[in-house]
Amino acid sequence: MGRSPCCDKASVKRGPWSREEDAILRNFVRRFANAGNWITLPQKAGLNRCGKSCRLRWLNYLRPALRHGGFTDEEDSLILSLYGDIGSRWSVIAAKLPGRTDNDVKNHWNTKLKKRYYSLTAAPSTPPTGGDAVASADSPHGVDQSSLPPPPPAMVNLGAALATLDDGGELTRESEQLYAELMGLIEPQSTTRESTGEVMSSPSSFGTSPTASSFAA
Repeated sequence: MGRSPCCDKASVKRGPWSREEDAILRNFVRRFANAGNWITLPQKAGLNRCGKSCRLRWLNYLRPALRHGGFTDEEDSLILSLYGDIGSRWSVIAAKLPGRTDNDVKNHWNTKLKKRYYSLTAAPSTPPTGGDAVASADSPHGVDQSSLPPPPPAMVNLGAALATLDDGGELTRESEQLYAELMGLIEPQSTTRESTGEVMSSPSSFGTSPTASSFAA
């Protein structure tokens, strides 16, 4: 079973308060407080308003020692600090700010401080340091060099290798002579093996098999 309404919503005035209504409510509360309760106050004070509306109007706008206007930097810092500790408990935060109501603090938070708070608490992105930064700078387009395949082995300098293996130029001369014989530039010459005394004749033309040679007596 719900609580009965304090007034007839259809018959009471709604919307912004006028200066005359503020003056009537202020004078009545100063003389009689809330006259027992806020439900009967509008009828006793002569206001065509809801009792809840009179209570909120007094607490948030007409109560003495209230501070209206912009919040100072000290108040902003205190709100940000308290919000980080206790969250959106506006009544507790407003109690730490003399003259401010929980409604004012909540509205100021939603309009001014919310974006500022989350921008300050957002974790900044940290750039790579040390060896990671050097590796990122050297690698093309930021590609991790560790994930790339190893480079191919260096090409061997054939001329340098032949020069290294050449003993007194004999290997080079024999290669040039053989190439000239194959190309038909010079006459084929016979070759004598001193160890066995076997004499071999070079092929006369490219593509022919060598002929048998005679053996020394």
